[in-house]
Amino acid sequence: MIEVLWNVDPLDWKTDHADTVVQRVLKEVQENDIILLHDASESSVKAALQIIDTLQKEGYVFVTVDEILFD
Repeated sequence: MIEVLWNVDPLDWKTDHADTVVQRVLKEVQENDIILLHDASESSVKAALQIIDTLQKEGYVFVTVDEILFD
């Protein structure tokens, strides 16, 4: 296993508001970033789905950790 860190931490564990998490990510994210999100709360999962939809519409492509670190 390799250690994988992140570039964007929206502190999703501190809030139950998915929209807050979404806005934090969209404000910070840049090409090739790794976004840290936790699946421990419904709001974080909801935020993740919204983030994916929004970034895909903006032309972002999601890849595996192997692809981003080793390609």
